[in-house]
Amino acid sequence: MAVLASGLSGWPFTALPATSSCVAKFQFGHDEPERQGINPQKLLELTQSLRGNPAPVLSLALSRNGKVVYELYTSKLDRNAAHYVMSVTKSVTSALVGATIDRHLIKSARASVAKTLPKGVFPDMEAYTRFNRVTLKDVLGMSALDAQVAPHLKTPDAIDRSRRFSQSPNHLAFALEQQTLPRIGIDFQYTDITPMLAGGIVQHATNQSLFDFANAALFNPMEFQNEEWMHQDRSGFDNASYGLRLRPIDMQKFGVLYLNGGCWGTHQLLSKEWVSTSLTPWIKSRPDNREANYGWYWWTDRFPSGWVGYTANGWKGQRITVVPDKDVVITMTGIIEDGLEDKYYRDLISKFIIPAVGAKPLESGSDADIKTKLRTALDDIWMNKTALGPNTEPRMIPSIQPKERHKQFDGKPP
Repeated sequence: MAVLASGLSGWPFTALPATSSCVAKFQFGHDEPERQGINPQKLLELTQSLRGNPAPVLSLALSRNGKVVYELYTSKLDRNAAHYVMSVTKSVTSALVGATIDRHLIKSARASVAKTLPKGVFPDMEAYTRFNRVTLKDVLGMSALDAQVAPHLKTPDAIDRSRRFSQSPNHLAFALEQQTLPRIGIDFQYTDITPMLAGGIVQHATNQSLFDFANAALFNPMEFQNEEWMHQDRSGFDNASYGLRLRPIDMQKFGVLYLNGGCWGTHQLLSKEWVSTSLTPWIKSRPDNREANYGWYWWTDRFPSGWVGYTANGWKGQRITVVPDKDVVITMTGIIEDGLEDKYYRDLISKFIIPAVGAKPLESGSDADIKTKLRTALDDIWMNKTALGPNTEPRMIPSIQPKERHKQFDGKPP
């Protein structure tokens, strides 16, 4: 058996088999945009557009072929500060499900929730029987629970359920008390409670919190820094839907890992099959959609240019988009609270990033001048554009220091 990386010393259970070694197609790093086929003139126009737009963006980054060619920060933020990434957390949870299956600690995504969790965690036999009809695949495709919460739905029932969920000492137990959808595997309901089933399965299978397992299986091998997983309940279950704080550069790494089919350096951190399957559209998020647009906690984005991206999508503008056909990863963080963050993000990609990738090279002699203007524009937006204010939620303020205390998971009641 092979140890994945030096960061996995003390690994408490079976690592990936020795046959899982690989050579990553793209080695992560930094480079000049034009060396990766990106026109810096378009990046300058993008920066100028962001500078003149009041939308509260915190960061925007772009890489191609694994090389970061553009990093923008506002609000005088430290590059090493971790940003609260909202529901991007769900996509990381999906990766951890895959890592658990790769280690044969979960049989497969086709296994039922009832057969995968310890029988003693179910509140009664009725719940056990109910969840025997729900597979892990259904959970990952948001086709399991009928348990809507705010802000996705703002009815009195959804608001009350959201309050009870946040106050529950055991989020997994709360999820197992909820009713299932009428047509499991067909109906779609995006809710923050359903991923607690996936997170609980991972924690019971690994006997670790999601955060500890993520550090061992993914974050340490990729040399993440200052990461944090907030909103752990009193039973030690991490919130599988939201709560992660990551540096934008580490968000880029996560995207490049998927671009590489789960390979990082010479180690297969996720199986290629898991990466492909989890990104593949599996279910329609709306009945009137022409085709499936949601995978296993990943959204499919289709752009007018023909680009197809797979996006880890978080409220208020948190994004990781992987575009395999163009070898591109785009990430953004922000505090966009008017509900238009999706349109804003798609417009940035369509108006600036796609043309930057498709543009002709600069004429000889103009390159140095454009890059000087780009550096000046990036310095200006860092210094003078502010997305933070006196009423900004503390969790949304990027920082190097952790915001909450995190404890180990032992599977025992608090």
